[in-house]
Amino acid sequence: MEVQVKNLTKRFDKTTAVDSINVTFQDGKLTGLLGPSGCGKSTTLYMLAGLESVTDGEIWFGDRDVTTLMPEKRNIGLVFQNYALYPHMTVRDNITFPLSNIKDPETGRPYSRAKRNAATDEIAKLVQIESLLDRKPGQLSGGQQQRVAIARALVKKPDVLLLDEPLSNLDARLRMEMRSEIRRIQQEAKVTTIFVTHDQEEAMSITDEIVLMRQG
Repeated sequence: MEVQVKNLTKRFDKTTAVDSINVTFQDGKLTGLLGPSGCGKSTTLYMLAGLESVTDGEIWFGDRDVTTLMPEKRNIGLVFQNYALYPHMTVRDNITFPLSNIKDPETGRPYSRAKRNAATDEIAKLVQIESLLDRKPGQLSGGQQQRVAIARALVKKPDVLLLDEPLSNLDARLRMEMRSEIRRIQQEAKVTTIFVTHDQEEAMSITDEIVLMRQG
């Protein structure tokens, strides 16, 4: 799914956080949004996700204008910096949760338990956490929690995957490991991915393209 932003602008009172940017994120590619803290990259990501309203401009997913659509109507997967896993749920239930809020496109009805489990098993295999499905998030390492968050974002087969500084809470060794894992997962899933980071080495190591941001 190609993503286009046209003259995209976000203002908070008198502060312009994102200043009329135009960029195309290519279908099936991993694009990095790179820049220092406060440059507008996370705000841009949240506008793409529908979590922040757009002051001016347009957002297109393919031939769909999604500028004013609610997040649940955009078919996105979103991974936050802090993973945002549900601590009382097992890994399986965390991954399956998004499927409980949407309808099966094949039947137009809620997903059956069998289909939810099959989808979870498939995505757990992709991110290599099959042995962790019965654990709770508190029993996992940071890298394992990261994989669960990515699996949860991918289980509903999103058109676009959005990653907001997903490696910043990991130690240096795990960051290196997860860089290559995110790249592998993205290439196998073939999903258009936008990856926010302030780390130049991180951006250059895994992305197909880099969008450099400065002062919006």
